[in-house]
Amino acid sequence: MDKIYKQAISLVAALAACSSLSSTAFAQDDFTFKFGGRIQIDHAIIDSDVAGLDYSDTELRRARLNVSGNVTKGLKYKVELNTNSSERVNFEDAYLEWKPDGSNWKFKAGQFKTPNSLDEQTSSRFISTLERAAFTDAFEFNRRIGASVSTSGSNYTFTAGAFGDNLLNFNDQQSTAFAARGTFNPVKTDDTLVHLGASVRYRDQKDDASDLRYRQRPFTHIPSRIISTGRIAQSDMFYGAEAAAIYKNLWVSGEYGITDANCDACASDPSLNGGYIEAGVFLNGKKTYKGGKFNRPKVDSSLTNGGIGAISLVARYDTIDLADTSVNGGDLDSKIIGIDWWPTKNTRVGINYFDSSANLGTSTSGLDSDFAALVVAGAPKESVSGFVARVQYDF
Repeated sequence: MDKIYKQAISLVAALAACSSLSSTAFAQDDFTFKFGGRIQIDHAIIDSDVAGLDYSDTELRRARLNVSGNVTKGLKYKVELNTNSSERVNFEDAYLEWKPDGSNWKFKAGQFKTPNSLDEQTSSRFISTLERAAFTDAFEFNRRIGASVSTSGSNYTFTAGAFGDNLLNFNDQQSTAFAARGTFNPVKTDDTLVHLGASVRYRDQKDDASDLRYRQRPFTHIPSRIISTGRIAQSDMFYGAEAAAIYKNLWVSGEYGITDANCDACASDPSLNGGYIEAGVFLNGKKTYKGGKFNRPKVDSSLTNGGIGAISLVARYDTIDLADTSVNGGDLDSKIIGIDWWPTKNTRVGINYFDSSANLGTSTSGLDSDFAALVVAGAPKESVSGFVARVQYDF
């Protein structure tokens, strides 16, 4: 734990230094250069019924630094590095984006997320609970090297792209993906916003690549996975639907997604699914929305201006089912209640209580060792509950 604290202090100092630089971003003719970043430190208290897990742990969840700006008029860039408690440093975003003069279309090339899911497209800084929906992780909506085209208007967005693998696999590209997402706002006023959206993605592994597998944690990032299908699919197709509404300081949101997996070794191709529904309220603030996703919350009176900041309350039900007639990867249902304090628009202190119940399935592939032992022993179920707290700062 001391290692995490020392690492966090060093990163906070670096972020503070970069934050001061970002306020005086460099500009030369059309070229601009500015810093951004975030740090998220989590503490989790975990208890499980069957495996007997009973511990608390602290981790550096994310620490990112990025540079972004304009290369020239109409041509933007962004490069972002990320690290966590593993101390590995990797590229997150690394792309160029071009918008021709007078056009409503944008063209992006480099590494960035495939366009899928409202929860996944919303920044980790602004998601309603401290972790995203289970299906977004299990179905791996990750960053990939690729190219996309997008367009938007006052009440719609559309993005489509073709992708290879992540930069981590640059010398051994093992998969391809094609994805698209569209959103529409049938209602958009000062007090009320309604969001509707849908997305699709097709993935295909090369012949010599490992098959795709689907697995998930019991909400919190610690411990590791509790359910898994094992490596079963050479390719898959995802279909997702999403809806949300904001009325003054209230909001509701929900998604549902299906992944049809192509499994040559299965008696029939499995269909896996997951989704969530949530409702929340802001006090002294408001949830905001921009470009087809939730954006930075509005804080009516921040601590730095003599106010008390904003408080948000949320309740979410999350479910994922990785079992079908030919595959038993288990299923997981989670109930989450959360409260966040936003002292300023750039600072968040949050705590989530979660209660997750799993049917463990029959695969141990990629599971936490304690949960894998339960599967081997033939235990059919496990329940994990606890608290996750986060301190966050970004600029």
